[in-house]
Amino acid sequence: MLESVENLIELQKIDNRIAELENYLNEIPDELKNLKNEKERLAVQYEELETRLNSLKTERNELETSSAEKNKLLDNAQKKLTTVKNNKEYEAVLKELDTLKKEIYEEELKVLELNDEIEANEKDFKACSEKKEQVDKQYEELITKRDEENVSHRQELEELREKRKEAVKNVKKQILSKYEMIRKARNNLAIVRVENETCTGCYMKVPPQLYVEVKKEHAIQQCPNCQRFLYFYENAEQEQTAKS
Repeated sequence: MLESVENLIELQKIDNRIAELENYLNEIPDELKNLKNEKERLAVQYEELETRLNSLKTERNELETSSAEKNKLLDNAQKKLTTVKNNKEYEAVLKELDTLKKEIYEEELKVLELNDEIEANEKDFKACSEKKEQVDKQYEELITKRDEENVSHRQELEELREKRKEAVKNVKKQILSKYEMIRKARNNLAIVRVENETCTGCYMKVPPQLYVEVKKEHAIQQCPNCQRFLYFYENAEQEQTAKS
């Protein structure tokens, strides 16, 4: 086999493994995707529940403050009853007392309703908080586990990148330029076997004369359809030896 072809095959093997490792490292497992989605959903729910709970408590505090102030006014109004000098003043104080009592009653009733709503929201918030903490922990544990598992893959990837730097030195610049252009255009695959007059890259028949030229191994040849470089193995044993 031509040395230039052997060098391209070796480079292609390195590029195949690099692509495989990069895809694996960049791909997010379904379990991790699902946990991430659940983590984000719970974070939104947690924030919404917390905002709602704080809003309810603020409203309750405002009502309690208002009710306390009106109770003071009620006490003052009741004291006025002993100091009124005529019926007109007496009726005015009674009207004030009635208004204050009604407003206090309505506010205290609203406070009771808010207490029930706050209690229900606190239960929901607690459940969400516990679930969020659980999912956050699972997510971080899975991330850590994946990072630990990927240490060897990253190490191999770095070694392959260094190996590739040496491998390209064995390929002529003109051929390397074509190889890189084809590889980028053809899904990382730039050199393929020709078998039974068929390119195994695009699975199109090659001209009979070209097939003969590839088998002669006098010069490197390209598929006229996909432009990939072509090589030929006489038998499976020879191919297996080259792959190893």
